[in-house]
Amino acid sequence: MKPHAFSIRSALAAALALGLGGAAYASGLATDVTGLYYTGVNSSGSGLLSGGATDPNWTVTYASTNGGSSSNSTYMGAAYVVNNSNVVGSGWTQNTTSSQWIVAPGAKDPTNGNSVNTGGDFLPGNGNTGSNEGIYVYTLAFTIVGTGHGTVTNAVSIGITISADDQYAIYVNPSGNGASIPTGTASASGTSAWNNSSSATLQNGTNGTNGNATFKIGTNYLVIVVDNTNSVNGSSSSTSTNASGLLV
Repeated sequence: MKPHAFSIRSALAAALALGLGGAAYASGLATDVTGLYYTGVNSSGSGLLSGGATDPNWTVTYASTNGGSSSNSTYMGAAYVVNNSNVVGSGWTQNTTSSQWIVAPGAKDPTNGNSVNTGGDFLPGNGNTGSNEGIYVYTLAFTIVGTGHGTVTNAVSIGITISADDQYAIYVNPSGNGASIPTGTASASGTSAWNNSSSATLQNGTNGTNGNATFKIGTNYLVIVVDNTNSVNGSSSSTSTNASGLLV
Protein backbone atom coordinates (compact mmCIF):
# COMPACT_ATOMS: atom_id res chain seq x y z
CA MET A 1 0.00 0.00 0.00
CA LYS A 2 0.92 3.65 -0.39
CA PRO A 3 1.90 5.65 2.67
CA HIS A 4 -1.07 7.25 4.47
CA ALA A 5 -3.05 9.73 2.38
CA PHE A 6 -1.02 12.75 3.47
CA SER A 7 2.05 11.30 1.81
CA ILE A 8 0.55 10.09 -1.46
CA ARG A 9 2.27 12.30 -3.97
CA SER A 10 2.88 12.46 -7.77
CA ALA A 11 6.24 13.86 -8.68
CA LEU A 12 8.26 14.34 -11.71
CA ALA A 13 11.86 15.19 -10.94
CA ALA A 14 13.25 15.91 -14.36
CA ALA A 15 16.72 17.27 -14.89
CA LEU A 16 16.74 18.18 -18.56
CA ALA A 17 20.08 17.82 -20.30
CA LEU A 18 20.25 18.43 -24.02
CA GLY A 19 22.62 16.79 -26.48
CA LEU A 20 22.95 17.74 -30.12
CA GLY A 21 25.23 15.90 -32.48
CA GLY A 22 25.70 14.00 -35.68
CA ALA A 23 25.63 15.12 -39.26
CA ALA A 24 22.66 16.49 -41.16
CA TYR A 25 21.27 14.01 -43.65
CA ALA A 26 18.44 16.20 -45.00
CA SER A 27 16.47 19.30 -44.12
CA GLY A 28 15.73 19.67 -40.43
CA LEU A 29 19.12 20.29 -38.81
CA ALA A 30 18.82 21.19 -35.11
CA THR A 31 21.24 23.79 -33.78
CA ASP A 32 19.73 24.66 -30.39
CA VAL A 33 16.88 23.86 -28.01
CA THR A 34 15.03 26.43 -25.89
CA GLY A 35 12.11 26.34 -23.47
CA LEU A 36 13.07 23.34 -21.34
CA TYR A 37 12.05 24.25 -17.79
CA TYR A 38 12.02 22.46 -14.45
CA THR A 39 8.67 22.40 -12.68
CA GLY A 40 7.87 25.09 -10.15
CA VAL A 41 10.08 27.83 -11.58
CA ASN A 42 9.31 31.28 -13.00
CA SER A 43 8.88 32.09 -16.69
CA SER A 44 12.60 32.61 -17.22
CA GLY A 45 13.58 29.52 -15.26
CA SER A 46 15.77 31.62 -12.98
CA GLY A 47 13.98 31.20 -9.66
CA LEU A 48 11.57 29.08 -7.63
CA LEU A 49 7.92 30.09 -7.27
CA SER A 50 5.99 30.29 -4.01
CA GLY A 51 3.67 27.46 -3.01
CA GLY A 52 0.22 27.99 -4.48
CA ALA A 53 1.54 29.98 -7.45
CA THR A 54 0.74 28.89 -11.00
CA ASP A 55 3.54 27.42 -13.09
CA PRO A 56 3.97 29.53 -16.27
CA ASN A 57 5.61 26.71 -18.20
CA TRP A 58 3.79 23.46 -17.41
CA THR A 59 0.09 22.97 -18.17
CA VAL A 60 -2.36 20.16 -17.49
CA THR A 61 -3.72 19.88 -21.00
CA TYR A 62 -6.04 16.95 -20.33
CA ALA A 63 -7.53 15.43 -17.21
CA SER A 64 -9.96 12.60 -16.62
CA THR A 65 -11.44 11.39 -13.36
CA ASN A 66 -13.41 8.53 -14.87
CA GLY A 67 -10.73 6.34 -16.36
CA GLY A 68 -10.34 8.32 -19.57
CA SER A 69 -13.95 8.08 -20.69
CA SER A 70 -14.17 11.88 -20.91
CA SER A 71 -12.24 14.95 -19.89
CA ASN A 72 -12.83 16.97 -16.73
CA SER A 73 -12.06 20.67 -17.23
CA THR A 74 -11.99 21.31 -13.46
CA TYR A 75 -8.50 19.80 -13.38
CA MET A 76 -7.12 21.36 -16.58
CA GLY A 77 -5.07 24.52 -16.99
CA ALA A 78 -1.85 25.96 -15.58
CA ALA A 79 -0.37 23.67 -12.93
CA TYR A 80 0.05 24.89 -9.35
CA VAL A 81 3.14 24.68 -7.17
CA VAL A 82 2.66 22.38 -4.16
CA ASN A 83 3.40 23.96 -0.79
CA ASN A 84 6.72 22.72 0.54
CA SER A 85 4.99 21.84 3.81
CA ASN A 86 3.01 19.21 1.90
CA VAL A 87 6.23 17.73 0.49
CA VAL A 88 8.43 17.61 3.60
CA GLY A 89 7.80 14.40 5.51
CA SER A 90 5.36 13.14 2.90
CA GLY A 91 7.32 10.19 1.59
CA TRP A 92 7.79 11.96 -1.76
CA THR A 93 11.07 12.69 -3.42
CA GLN A 94 11.94 16.07 -1.98
CA ASN A 95 12.04 19.38 -3.84
CA THR A 96 15.44 20.53 -5.05
CA THR A 97 17.11 23.92 -5.20
CA SER A 98 16.04 24.20 -8.84
CA SER A 99 12.69 22.38 -9.06
CA GLN A 100 9.46 21.86 -7.14
CA TRP A 101 6.42 19.61 -7.20
CA ILE A 102 3.47 20.85 -9.20
CA VAL A 103 -0.11 19.62 -9.30
CA ALA A 104 -3.18 19.90 -11.50
CA PRO A 105 -5.59 22.79 -10.86
CA GLY A 106 -8.48 21.83 -8.61
CA ALA A 107 -6.23 20.13 -6.08
CA LYS A 108 -7.39 20.37 -2.45
CA ASP A 109 -5.36 21.04 0.66
CA PRO A 110 -4.85 17.76 2.57
CA THR A 111 -5.91 19.36 5.88
CA ASN A 112 -8.77 21.46 4.51
CA GLY A 113 -10.82 20.01 1.70
CA ASN A 114 -12.54 23.36 1.12
CA SER A 115 -9.23 25.01 0.24
CA VAL A 116 -8.56 24.60 -3.49
CA ASN A 117 -5.62 25.82 -5.59
CA THR A 118 -3.66 27.00 -2.57
CA GLY A 119 -0.74 24.58 -2.76
CA GLY A 120 -2.57 21.43 -1.75
CA ASP A 121 -2.10 18.21 -3.70
CA PHE A 122 -5.18 16.03 -3.24
CA LEU A 123 -6.83 14.96 -6.49
CA PRO A 124 -9.34 12.30 -7.53
CA GLY A 125 -7.86 8.97 -8.53
CA ASN A 126 -8.25 5.37 -7.41
CA GLY A 127 -7.19 2.30 -9.38
CA ASN A 128 -5.31 1.96 -12.65
CA THR A 129 -8.48 0.93 -14.47
CA GLY A 130 -12.16 1.56 -13.98
CA SER A 131 -14.47 4.51 -13.52
CA ASN A 132 -12.52 6.16 -10.68
CA GLU A 133 -9.06 6.21 -12.27
CA GLY A 134 -7.55 9.71 -12.27
CA ILE A 135 -5.39 10.64 -15.27
CA TYR A 136 -3.55 13.97 -15.57
CA VAL A 137 -1.60 14.96 -18.69
CA TYR A 138 1.16 17.52 -18.06
CA THR A 139 2.61 19.26 -21.13
CA LEU A 140 5.65 21.47 -21.69
CA ALA A 141 6.06 23.17 -25.07
CA PHE A 142 9.67 23.72 -26.10
CA THR A 143 11.42 24.85 -29.27
CA ILE A 144 14.08 23.27 -31.45
CA VAL A 145 15.92 25.90 -33.45
CA GLY A 146 17.63 24.99 -36.68
CA THR A 147 17.63 25.04 -40.44
CA GLY A 148 15.13 23.48 -42.77
CA HIS A 149 11.80 22.19 -41.54
CA GLY A 150 9.97 19.07 -40.43
CA THR A 151 11.61 16.14 -38.69
CA VAL A 152 15.03 16.74 -37.15
CA THR A 153 17.58 14.47 -38.83
CA ASN A 154 20.67 15.05 -36.68
CA ALA A 155 20.94 13.48 -33.25
CA VAL A 156 19.06 15.14 -30.40
CA SER A 157 18.72 13.79 -26.86
CA ILE A 158 17.04 15.05 -23.70
CA GLY A 159 17.88 13.42 -20.39
CA ILE A 160 15.16 13.32 -17.72
CA THR A 161 15.25 12.38 -14.06
CA ILE A 162 11.68 11.80 -12.89
CA SER A 163 9.61 10.93 -9.84
CA ALA A 164 5.82 10.52 -10.04
CA ASP A 165 2.90 9.51 -7.88
CA ASP A 166 1.72 7.04 -8.66
CA GLN A 167 2.92 6.17 -12.15
CA TYR A 168 3.96 8.03 -15.27
CA ALA A 169 4.48 7.69 -19.01
CA ILE A 170 6.53 10.12 -21.10
CA TYR A 171 5.82 11.00 -24.74
CA VAL A 172 7.36 13.40 -27.26
CA ASN A 173 5.01 14.99 -29.81
CA PRO A 174 2.22 12.41 -29.46
CA SER A 175 -0.94 12.70 -31.51
CA GLY A 176 -2.89 15.63 -30.07
CA ASN A 177 0.23 17.05 -28.36
CA GLY A 178 -1.24 16.43 -24.91
CA ALA A 179 -4.82 17.48 -25.65
CA SER A 180 -5.88 13.87 -25.10
CA ILE A 181 -4.46 10.73 -23.52
CA PRO A 182 -1.60 9.69 -25.83
CA THR A 183 -1.77 6.35 -27.56
CA GLY A 184 1.08 4.21 -28.78
CA THR A 185 4.35 3.32 -27.09
CA ALA A 186 5.69 5.72 -24.47
CA SER A 187 9.31 6.87 -24.60
CA ALA A 188 9.67 5.90 -20.93
CA SER A 189 7.42 4.91 -18.03
CA GLY A 190 7.53 4.03 -14.35
CA THR A 191 5.32 2.89 -11.48
CA SER A 192 5.30 3.48 -7.71
CA ALA A 193 7.53 6.46 -8.38
CA TRP A 194 6.58 9.02 -5.73
CA ASN A 195 9.46 8.29 -3.34
CA ASN A 196 12.26 7.65 -5.80
CA SER A 197 13.63 9.14 -8.99
CA SER A 198 14.55 7.38 -12.21
CA SER A 199 16.31 8.52 -15.35
CA ALA A 200 15.38 8.31 -19.01
CA THR A 201 16.85 9.60 -22.25
CA LEU A 202 14.60 10.83 -25.05
CA GLN A 203 16.48 10.55 -28.33
CA ASN A 204 15.76 10.38 -32.02
CA GLY A 205 18.54 8.00 -33.01
CA THR A 206 20.56 7.84 -36.21
CA ASN A 207 19.32 10.12 -38.99
CA GLY A 208 16.37 11.12 -36.80
CA THR A 209 15.00 7.58 -36.60
CA ASN A 210 15.43 4.37 -34.57
CA GLY A 211 15.17 6.18 -31.25
CA ASN A 212 12.31 6.51 -28.79
CA ALA A 213 11.34 10.06 -29.82
CA THR A 214 10.83 12.14 -32.96
CA PHE A 215 11.73 15.82 -32.83
CA LYS A 216 10.90 18.58 -35.31
CA ILE A 217 12.13 22.05 -36.14
CA GLY A 218 9.93 24.54 -34.29
CA THR A 219 7.55 23.82 -31.41
CA ASN A 220 7.73 20.40 -29.75
CA TYR A 221 5.72 18.95 -26.87
CA LEU A 222 7.01 17.00 -23.90
CA VAL A 223 3.93 15.20 -22.58
CA ILE A 224 3.88 13.33 -19.27
CA VAL A 225 0.87 11.30 -18.22
CA VAL A 226 0.53 10.91 -14.44
CA ASP A 227 -1.89 8.21 -13.32
CA ASN A 228 -3.16 8.73 -9.77
CA THR A 229 -4.00 5.14 -8.82
CA ASN A 230 -3.75 5.39 -5.01
CA SER A 231 -1.63 2.22 -5.33
CA VAL A 232 -4.64 0.17 -6.40
CA ASN A 233 -3.96 -2.38 -9.12
CA GLY A 234 -7.23 -2.78 -10.99
CA SER A 235 -10.49 -0.92 -10.46
CA SER A 236 -11.64 0.73 -7.25
CA SER A 237 -15.04 1.83 -5.93
CA SER A 238 -13.47 4.64 -3.90
CA THR A 239 -14.08 8.25 -4.94
CA SER A 240 -11.79 9.72 -2.29
CA THR A 241 -9.05 12.18 -3.17
CA ASN A 242 -5.37 11.60 -2.46
CA ALA A 243 -2.09 13.28 -3.25
CA SER A 244 -0.76 13.57 -6.79
CA GLY A 245 1.67 15.86 -8.60
CA LEU A 246 4.73 16.32 -10.78
CA LEU A 247 8.36 17.40 -10.28
CA VAL A 248 10.70 18.14 -13.20
